[in-house]
Amino acid sequence: MAVDANYDEGLIPSYDLPDPLVDSEGQPVQSVEMWRQQRRPHILQLFEEHVYGRIPGPASQTTAEILEEGAAFDGRAHRQQIRLHFHGNGEHTHADILLYAPTRATNPAPAFLGLSFFGNHAVTDDPAVLLSCAWMRPDANSGIVDHRASAASRGVNASRWSIERIIDSGYALVTAYCGDFDPDFDDGYANGVHPLFFHPGQIQPAANEWGTIGAWTWGLRRILDFLEICPQIDATRVAVMGHSRLGKTALWAGATDERFAMVISNDSGCGGAALSRRRFGETIARINRTFPHWFCNNFRVYD
Repeated sequence: MAVDANYDEGLIPSYDLPDPLVDSEGQPVQSVEMWRQQRRPHILQLFEEHVYGRIPGPASQTTAEILEEGAAFDGRAHRQQIRLHFHGNGEHTHADILLYAPTRATNPAPAFLGLSFFGNHAVTDDPAVLLSCAWMRPDANSGIVDHRASAASRGVNASRWSIERIIDSGYALVTAYCGDFDPDFDDGYANGVHPLFFHPGQIQPAANEWGTIGAWTWGLRRILDFLEICPQIDATRVAVMGHSRLGKTALWAGATDERFAMVISNDSGCGGAALSRRRFGETIARINRTFPHWFCNNFRVYD
């Protein structure tokens, strides 16, 4: 019988893990070239097909609009708020990016990039940051009322982001609300970026195509596209980060896009860095039942 979670070390079954340095035919990986050309692509394909789903490339058209910019943190940072517009299949959606770059930097700055749970306004007390109008998961303690942010949600997660410490250390901070790319509920993939890529007559991703974590990953990659043409940022030194479900997203972003220089994934759990075969903590069955939109439908085979 499937269980929701196991937190008893004594109940962990015996298990074997596949050796990442042995290929599917039992041959050891003996060179960097063999890893790069054979083993790594095969492992990536397995995760694409069975866990996160395949992610498409950029939208057919993307444009950037500067919504606002100015000085922040007593002049130590330059703030930009950018709206990325995505077009495809006659559909349009957008995501709002918040960027803080250190003003004392004489060269393009390395950056930390991460998605937020409650919008750009929630990561800082900066009153100039625009309040998100997007759908959000209910959380009265975070100032979310009727699935929308309120003034009470401004800065509610600021302590988690340490923006001033990042700026004072010479780094930039770049963030966006995850729900701008796909809202975190099972809406049939109708309200995010998925419809930009549906084939004629398609209304759902195929069983091996991206779910919501894939959409968030796609969003991080599109932000990195923008950072590559942003003069304040050294796009070769961008660390992608995330917590919990967004920790899973950071891992998948780093795996699928090697432009990211570093991945910082915190508490990513089941479907992230946790070993499913170890059967400790949340189970695949529970995470697929509670969040059926996160992964590709093929992942449900492993419930």
